[in-house]
Amino acid sequence: MNEYRDEMMNLLVKVDTRQEELYHRIGRIEKHLERLNGKVAEQEKKITSLWSYGVAFIFIMSFGINLIMRSF
Repeated sequence: MNEYRDEMMNLLVKVDTRQEELYHRIGRIEKHLERLNGKVAEQEKKITSLWSYGVAFIFIMSFGINLIMRSF
């Protein structure tokens, strides 16, 4: 009976150790994801600004071409 109890105690210690290790790994993963999410948000802002400049450029160019064509 004591052997069984000792074996169970050892298994519980191993499980507890693994839980702590998993907790630390999950913490590191969460920090990494926060960093990546910040980078993704920054890239989305850049893409949005590029689209805005592109639309403005196309509008101005079409207006300019229209003025040039009318003058001929």
